[in-house]
Amino acid sequence: MARTSARFRLSLKDQQTKESLKIELIPAPNESLFISNPAAHRYRVRVNGKASTKVKDVTLTEVFNRLRRWLVARAAKPHGAERNPRPTSDR
Repeated sequence: MARTSARFRLSLKDQQTKESLKIELIPAPNESLFISNPAAHRYRVRVNGKASTKVKDVTLTEVFNRLRRWLVARAAKPHGAERNPRPTSDR
């Protein structure tokens, strides 16, 4: 089966950790009975080539809100911090 081509693609790379995030937005079919606002189009999301598991259809506003939260969380991490640090004990 042919893969649906994306309308928009965003690529982000953390230059310190060399981790990257590729987001593709595929136009979702309009299933509403009403004429929709063109600014409120909905998109299906692919993250790093795989269908998103957390959200099904999103608007551009929702995508950029999630990206903003992701970037703020990444920026708050100190460089060189472990992804899953082990708890230390005082024994």
